[in-house]
Amino acid sequence: MLDETPRVACGEGALALLEVQRAGRGPTSGGEFFRGARLAVGDVLVQARHAAL
Repeated sequence: MLDETPRVACGEGALALLEVQRAGRGPTSGGEFFRGARLAVGDVLVQARHAAL
């Protein structure tokens, strides 16, 4: 990490996790999410699917 902001690899480059919101929870900083999440190298993050209105 270049700073305290966690990054995840994507198709090209990396995405900085500035703010994360898990399903049913309020937003949190990427750093707080990373410290509390049990992630390992190679884990895949997916976008939650929202029900159609």
